[in-house]
Amino acid sequence: MIDDFEKAIRASSNLSSHEGTNHRVINHHIEFLDGSLYVVEFDSKEDKKLVNYVYIEGSDITVCKNPALLNELVARKSKKTGATLVLESIGGIAGIIGLIITLTIVWLLIKDPKAEVPQLLSAALTTILGFYFGTKTNK
Repeated sequence: MIDDFEKAIRASSNLSSHEGTNHRVINHHIEFLDGSLYVVEFDSKEDKKLVNYVYIEGSDITVCKNPALLNELVARKSKKTGATLVLESIGGIAGIIGLIITLTIVWLLIKDPKAEVPQLLSAALTTILGFYFGTKTNK
């Protein structure tokens, strides 16, 4: 059974075999995104120390030859999707509560247009909207 250190060294040497020798892990980040990051150093033919960044997530192995490619990997992997993206775009919990109260008020007014909106709902909506827009202006 090959451990992840050996996988990282093999992946680095496979990519850079014509550029250098003596591949070794010099740094290991256990919790990097959803996997692990290994910094693999090796000796170039010009007697320079070079590094590859090897990201291992499950059985997927990605080798980045420079920090720019590593940044691209991080940007691609850290994009928010699905429920997290929707929740954040609404404004988190305050946004959801504000949306629920707003929909409740709209439903009450559609059900009976002559009805008066309860004071408690109006106050809650005003407070939550103030909080919501207050946090948006700080960003």
